[in-house]
Amino acid sequence: MFAVIGIVILVAAVVAGLAGVFGNAGSGHQLASPGFSVFGYHITGSTGTLFLGGIVVGAVAMLGLSLLLAGYRRSVRRARSTRRSLDASRRRAEPSAKTVTT
Repeated sequence: MFAVIGIVILVAAVVAGLAGVFGNAGSGHQLASPGFSVFGYHITGSTGTLFLGGIVVGAVAMLGLSLLLAGYRRSVRRARSTRRSLDASRRRAEPSAKTVTT
């Protein structure tokens, strides 16, 4: 569950970041005179504003990545526990090797 949410957040952050980078056609400290829009939100202002937006997108991407890794760690831990209990039950089910058949 965490992994799916993490992937969705991470992909959304990457898409938003790429849309901001490719939509910014301005030069200098001002964004292009008409600005640009990301997902219907019109962005105007300075490159500092764009930088601040990039920080926010980066933080969201880190949140998504941490959720993805938390979900991965949880599934690995669960699989390891299941594997250990399966091995233990197999050991209990095996006939004793010390019995001699004649």
